[in-house]
Amino acid sequence: MNIFNFKKKYGNSASDSLMNFHACFFPKVFTCLAAVSAVSFFLMLSTPAEAGGHGRKATGHYSYMCKVIRVHDGDTFRCLDGKKKEHKIRLINIDAPEKAQQYGKEATSYLKSRILKKNVTVQVSSKDKYRRELAVIFVNGTDINREMVATGNAWAFRKYLPEHNRKEYINLESGARSAKRGLWKYPNPVEPAEYRKAHRSSQDTAKRHAGGTNKKKKKSHR
Repeated sequence: MNIFNFKKKYGNSASDSLMNFHACFFPKVFTCLAAVSAVSFFLMLSTPAEAGGHGRKATGHYSYMCKVIRVHDGDTFRCLDGKKKEHKIRLINIDAPEKAQQYGKEATSYLKSRILKKNVTVQVSSKDKYRRELAVIFVNGTDINREMVATGNAWAFRKYLPEHNRKEYINLESGARSAKRGLWKYPNPVEPAEYRKAHRSSQDTAKRHAGGTNKKKKKSHR
């Protein structure tokens, strides 16, 4: 019904009320919509398509509760959420010793003692190239990521530490190092990243040698 038919049917006063409603309501609606659009636009600009390190891809921050069902090592575990969906979590900002390296088993055991078969709060920031959720986790309000560093069960992962909490993690590591807690009781602990790099190099060398041996065997059969 247009305004002229409305005026004819309901009278001048009703028509004036409708006109006032249009004048007051719709500009406010459009103002609100414009504000929402502007906020959405700036949020989109402030959310990077990718985050640095481990091939991280930004997924938007989100959190959930889950029960830990398996601990792989000192910074990786699996859990089931309330819908029985399985998640693989990598603790962000820290790097624990690999299982095969010095203090690797101890770091794994420590994480197990803190989270295995327990309910944890997972705060996800992104995913890595292995599709693991990169997260900070809490048990009864305690930040486990920071605890792993403070107790000497992990390094502060300097390569990927964000600026806003970089100093805090490094200070936690320095405190553990000074007190010779955990892995710092050993004189020259090797950073996990260096260990992985050396391990990959030795594996590549072994593969090349194996390939050379196979080629020689094939030639001898001819």
